[in-house]
Amino acid sequence: MSVVAQYKSQVDEELGRFFTGRELGKDGIELRVISALKEFTMRGGKRVRPLFMILGYWLNSDIDERIIRASISLELMQSYLLIHDDIIDQSPTRRGGPSFHKMWNYEERMNEGISIVAADLADAYSHEILLSNDFPPENLNRAMMAMSETVEMTGIGQLMDITMPLKDKVTLGEVTKVHVMKTAHYTVNGPMKMGAYLSGYPNVGLIDHYGIPLGIAFQIQDDILGMYGDEKTLGKPVTSDFEEGKMTHLILNAFDLASENDIKFIKKFLGKPGISQSDFEEVRNIIKSSGALAKTKELALSYYNKAISSIPELTDDSMKVKELEEMAKRMVDRIN
Repeated sequence: MSVVAQYKSQVDEELGRFFTGRELGKDGIELRVISALKEFTMRGGKRVRPLFMILGYWLNSDIDERIIRASISLELMQSYLLIHDDIIDQSPTRRGGPSFHKMWNYEERMNEGISIVAADLADAYSHEILLSNDFPPENLNRAMMAMSETVEMTGIGQLMDITMPLKDKVTLGEVTKVHVMKTAHYTVNGPMKMGAYLSGYPNVGLIDHYGIPLGIAFQIQDDILGMYGDEKTLGKPVTSDFEEGKMTHLILNAFDLASENDIKFIKKFLGKPGISQSDFEEVRNIIKSSGALAKTKELALSYYNKAISSIPELTDDSMKVKELEEMAKRMVDRIN
């Protein structure tokens, strides 16, 4: 078993303790929101971000209770961002259950208002959790700055993603940039840097060479899973990304490689709700038969290999090298 992955259960336990403490003495809408945040945050999830934070810490320090507790700040940060993201995308489901704004039985505007404020609370909690741990002040300040930078870059990536459909033509480079801003920093790079800063690791800048390409590879594989996975794995309808009009390497490669008629067929349904299962299956067949699926998988593999090749820069400890390789493999080895 992975050295770092074994801490997932401890991360879950720490999250439970945090929310239980928050619920004590509360009533009314405050208690209802905290309880809803607890259910939403603890529903499923692989705790990837906390585990990468723990991994970054382990590069320079033994894993201890402080970093386990500090790592749950990233789950609260994620809840904050996911709640906003689901409102923006009008997504009805998340992790196999209702999106946060669908957990309330008021009129739509009030449901969304409660959810936006709840997300703001989750953001405040994430900072509170991190700051409540006994790390050297200089290390803690650097980790806090890394968290703020991560949220900032995620926000910029989200803005780019929201406005992308307004463009007449989207390029592969633009999609990759969104992946860097919205996924790589938020999922791998930022969490690892936070942990590394907390441990006093001297080569934090080198984590970019691992975290950025691995985050891109992860997002490309996630987009493939979004097209060829299943609802149980995704926790949402398999057609959701396509119906939202999400521009991915997979779609752009299909536009480059497929026939004119097949491209017209894809564009007929892309970004429109209510595609039938048979039409969606035809879209998937076009992407695969055109060679776009294979080309996209090759791209994900190239970014993965780039991340793997950077590992000797980060450590020469054989156990930690193996763990960095294992974590990278776990990120991208999710679909054949």
